[in-house]
Amino acid sequence: MKVVSVKVPDYVSEREVLLWVAEGLSRKYARRRVLKLLEEGVAGVDAEKALEEFEETRSETWRTLEEEYRRRGLL
Repeated sequence: MKVVSVKVPDYVSEREVLLWVAEGLSRKYARRRVLKLLEEGVAGVDAEKALEEFEETRSETWRTLEEEYRRRGLL
């Protein structure tokens, strides 16, 4: 484990930073898991359609997060 210094606006608490890191790690884990399942194949699931829907949902989510981060002055 390592410690990393990050500059954030004054109104951002340490807890929020920890939650952001946890959120990022969970996204990374979820993506890896989804890709592994798609690679192995899931019975009754169209892998191509599932990946397309996953990417669409991810893009929509990131757009929403980006708007929120811009509103807060983080981007």
